[in-house]
Amino acid sequence: NIPNYLDLDSDGDGIPDSIEKGPTSTPVDSDNDGTPDYLDLDTDGDGIPDSVEDAGCTGTAPCTPTDTDGDGIPNYRDLDSDGDGIPDSVEKGMDGNNPDNTDGALGPDYLDTDSDNDGILDSVEKGTGTTPIDTDNDGTPDYRDLDSDNDGIPDSIEKGSGNTPLDTDNDGIPNYKDVDSDGDGISDNIEDSGCTGTAPCTPTDTDNDGTPNY
Repeated sequence: NIPNYLDLDSDGDGIPDSIEKGPTSTPVDSDNDGTPDYLDLDTDGDGIPDSVEDAGCTGTAPCTPTDTDGDGIPNYRDLDSDGDGIPDSVEKGMDGNNPDNTDGALGPDYLDTDSDNDGILDSVEKGTGTTPIDTDNDGTPDYRDLDSDNDGIPDSIEKGSGNTPLDTDNDGIPNYKDVDSDGDGISDNIEDSGCTGTAPCTPTDTDNDGTPNY
């Protein structure tokens, strides 16, 4: 019951009004919804409350809001907090109060640049559009899918050891999305039935030449 003019955090989101108001005398309205940021519980309108996106502030100044991707825009105003090209509104899942955490280890997906921890960055797995790709059409987009092409070989294996995923047959489709990685006409899931789709997994190498069958 503290009137706003006496309240250092008028919307109670943990971020001081002195920060949310912006640098000028006219308060900022980041998402243009008609409610200035210092009164808006979801400043950027991404479905994740400010109190979740910036738990590092304490409600009193001074306070440095969290900026995960270092782009100069604090998370509570950033529509893509980890800078992976997938909007926070997508990565959060259904409940912004309890955002999805696919790998259960490295923080919520909207702050995690490798949401499924398969060694392939979300910015790569999502594809080039705004809607993340789901290669095998199983309802789980590639950036959350440990086996994007559903061939039984984990993406973490198929990607290879470098930062750029392998494309063995040079067909423009990286192995982790290619159901016939070597282009020999035999599906990967036939050439390598020993993998299970979850790591760790040792692909079959029949002739022991260091190159797995697939």
